[in-house]
Amino acid sequence: MQNFLDAVSSVVWGVPMLIFFIFTALRFTFKSRFFQLHPIKIFKTTLGSMFKKDSNESGISQFSAFCSVLGACIGTGNIVGVATALYSGGPGTVFWMIISAFFSMMTAYSENYLGIKYSTGKVIGSFGYIENGLKMKKLAKVYAFFCLVSVLGMGNMTQSNSISDALNSSMGLSPVIVAIACASLCLLIIFGGMKRIARVQTVIVPLMCILYLVLSGIILVKYRSEILPCIKIILSEAFTLRAVSGFGIYKAARYGISRGVFSNEAGLGSSTLIHAQANNKNGETQGTWAMLEVFIDTILMCTLTAIVMLVATNYNQHNLFGAELSAEAYSAAGLVGKGGIGILTAVFAFMSLIGCSFYGEKSFEYLFGKKYIVFYRILYIALAFVGGINSPKLIWSFADICNGLMALPNLFAINCLAKEVIYPKVKKSLKTN
Repeated sequence: MQNFLDAVSSVVWGVPMLIFFIFTALRFTFKSRFFQLHPIKIFKTTLGSMFKKDSNESGISQFSAFCSVLGACIGTGNIVGVATALYSGGPGTVFWMIISAFFSMMTAYSENYLGIKYSTGKVIGSFGYIENGLKMKKLAKVYAFFCLVSVLGMGNMTQSNSISDALNSSMGLSPVIVAIACASLCLLIIFGGMKRIARVQTVIVPLMCILYLVLSGIILVKYRSEILPCIKIILSEAFTLRAVSGFGIYKAARYGISRGVFSNEAGLGSSTLIHAQANNKNGETQGTWAMLEVFIDTILMCTLTAIVMLVATNYNQHNLFGAELSAEAYSAAGLVGKGGIGILTAVFAFMSLIGCSFYGEKSFEYLFGKKYIVFYRILYIALAFVGGINSPKLIWSFADICNGLMALPNLFAINCLAKEVIYPKVKKSLKTN
């Protein structure tokens, strides 16, 4: 089964898919005139405005939407996902993750702009711009199906498996016990709907990000003399046509881009489903928040994780995979580091688990209506338990396939509607700063 899934994943994430992602990201980047390079404007629109009062109480706050999307995508992709990328594609994957994330910031902006523009009543986010923008309801149904399957695999089973794996590697806890606890907590939260999910994410996600940055910083200070050689290895491996290590440029790009997409979700359209719940219905604003999510998730967090792993371990000399490699790297900070990364990985993965549940719920609702939502929630909780006791490599391969199948209709849609995306004006902003 593993060999079969690997073969399918290689086809789905072959050269055509990588070109499609890169083309889309470059297209929107050039169309926006490299809006990513205007950090002051981005900051003012996002974090700089989050304390402004909003009289609209019909949805969740912009910051809550931001934390919810960040919580949904900052899970295993940032810790375990980076470890699997290094294992499969070598150090060069780090370079391609950063590059793809930089350009994909505009993909995230564009799909969220369109998601706000075409949301009407029950048809929101990516469903909205495929059904209402393209007038292709059948394609929207296909996308919703792939989104649902992707959530049940990538957003659910992969995350719950990483929770069990992380706590088993760092603290020796039984996967079965962890799986039961995970499913029980999931039940308490997701049955409260999006507002309860948002309240949990808004409190936990910022705190966990700060603790993670501190823990990673301790290790980087300890191995500061290895940082420059590490960067040189990343750059050399990213462009090696025939590497001695057995990786090379294709594997580096393939795993770097796919793991980047797994981590930040740009191009999948899933984040549009949460941003459509925000009380601010301005497409430019929600699109800019989406850009910040990609930056923090991949360019900051994933890069930090990768450098820690490269400077603190001989990653290619040990048969370590996923959370085991994470635990090995962060054990450089002693028991606090090993236990800390296990807990942080578990918490991040759980935040992703409950965040992604909303993506799946909206997909299920779009396909079958609200009548059977309880069935979906019970299924989601059951699969969270199953994922906690299954093989990690099997689930990661399945997640790659689901992401690719989900991305195709979304990338097609936003490319067809590209002319309708409007980007924030920056000239006036630059003059006033």
